[in-house]
Amino acid sequence: MQPALSNTINGARRRVVLAGPGVVHAGPEAVAGLRAFAAAANIGVANTWGAKGLFAWDSPYHLGTCGLQARDFELLGFGDVDLIITTGIDIDESPPARYALAPTVDVLPPDLDALARAVTANESPIRPSALYERIAAIVQPGYDAPTVPLHPARAVADVRAALPSGALVTAEPGPVGLWMARAFPTTELGSVFVPAQRAQGAALGRARDGARVGRVAIAMTHAPLADETQRALEGCARDDVDVTVVVWDDAAPRLAVDSYRAAITAAVGTPGVTRIDVPVDLAITRELIAIAGPVVAWGGSD
Repeated sequence: MQPALSNTINGARRRVVLAGPGVVHAGPEAVAGLRAFAAAANIGVANTWGAKGLFAWDSPYHLGTCGLQARDFELLGFGDVDLIITTGIDIDESPPARYALAPTVDVLPPDLDALARAVTANESPIRPSALYERIAAIVQPGYDAPTVPLHPARAVADVRAALPSGALVTAEPGPVGLWMARAFPTTELGSVFVPAQRAQGAALGRARDGARVGRVAIAMTHAPLADETQRALEGCARDDVDVTVVVWDDAAPRLAVDSYRAAITAAVGTPGVTRIDVPVDLAITRELIAIAGPVVAWGGSD
């Protein structure tokens, strides 16, 4: 790491970190380096959805998952800081034109540990971002919402409750991917996959790959199934892999609210392909859009 880099960072009074999946891909040392840097600098870290799990949802350093909607970086306060420190960014998730609302500097993930030893701490406490607080006001009450069709956050929480350690849950781009990226309380790195590009069938394909190496796998999508997703589903059955497929479908049977979580829990890890159709009230997505603007991930969402 060059001394000029640490000098630039230490010279900025108001600063923030934007972390992407490159940190995860760089391995455990880079992840530990980012966490050490955040603690040493007393700095908040926002992550793109490909880096969910870098910090627990209730960590004081966690500013939220971002890059999904047009106002994300504005609500994170990126326009009010002196310096944005990026690391491991995937431009398919967050192009610089969206997040560079202030001067930026990039740190290679392997350099984070050394930077943690060279950085000076911010004196001001880390405050929750407006994005985190406003999204939480919609998502958190939804986790236990008793209504059918399900609140999307409840549909996400039902899947989260069914996952054992080491499991993998994937979601197709679009409304399911949006709610997964927003609402899934990730505590384990590598447990969530939502593609950075609009590629129908990719999420189910990733779940199939996980199942092939022995991971418990859940794939989430919505009806009507895209042709690519249908072919991937048929491929899972043909390859005899164990995958649970959760389909958000307005036409799914209206059962008791707890029935869906019970069905997913029972299906997880059972042999073969199990499809569970769940009615979800996607009209609630309008509440997210009212807060953070239109969806910009995947070139926009339906």
